[in-house]
Amino acid sequence: MKITVKIGGVPEHFNYPWHKAIEEGKFIQHGIDVQWSDYPGGTGALVQDLADKKLDMAVLLTEGAVAAASKGSPFRLLHYTVKSPLVWGIHTGAQSSLQTISDIPGKTFAISRFGSGSHLMAIVQALLNDWPLDHMSWVEVKNLAGAKEALVANEADVFLWERFMTKPLVDEGALRLLGLLPTPWSSFVLVVREDFLAEQRETVKQISSELLAVQKQVKEEKELPKILADRYGLQREDVLTWLDQTVWEYENELPEKEIEEVSECLLRAGVLEKLIQASKLLA
Repeated sequence: MKITVKIGGVPEHFNYPWHKAIEEGKFIQHGIDVQWSDYPGGTGALVQDLADKKLDMAVLLTEGAVAAASKGSPFRLLHYTVKSPLVWGIHTGAQSSLQTISDIPGKTFAISRFGSGSHLMAIVQALLNDWPLDHMSWVEVKNLAGAKEALVANEADVFLWERFMTKPLVDEGALRLLGLLPTPWSSFVLVVREDFLAEQRETVKQISSELLAVQKQVKEEKELPKILADRYGLQREDVLTWLDQTVWEYENELPEKEIEEVSECLLRAGVLEKLIQASKLLA
């Protein structure tokens, strides 16, 4: 009997192994029909659809997953999918008066939605630079296209997003890159709804096992730079740089100590009101 599993993630190069695994029939050979959905709106939109049971599993930014799970979202963290940090680009409009990172305090941030990575990492940036958090202001823009529109129209001043996905907008002259902000932790984590895990634990284990196996060998693909460039509208040289910086996870592990470090940072940033024991967040 075939079981359908609905999984979502951002439409970015980080999630290419999922598409490769689906297209090569890695899941269906076990009777698992993995139906993948792209979420341009990012972590906030994914968290909402997990809560609404429109998704069974999702790939979330680690900080977004920890924040949402700590606040009671009904999912558990399984393991990393990308072990390397995410390098966020700090962007402004091409015609903006902002010239350096030090010009940002007091300006308005474009965010995909509250609770998303673009929101949380703006707070982390402020925290790392000792900027007053109570002076931060926000404009929700839904996705990258909305951010471009808001920055070009001067409806917002700053936007944080993965640097290579925004690079085409920088290259075309719509946005300007002010700086980079690597996350202080591994970037993406796979999560599963608690009720789905209780009912389909073996299915979840099989999905994880097949994904991690694909991720272990994906970089050996000779045509990988071309595949990623064509699929995600990137320049080949940018893909090569990105691949040098990226480590897909292929072990089923998620150390409690690392999750505690993320939680403590989010607490300091005012995103969390209290710490939840890391073991209670993990599957």
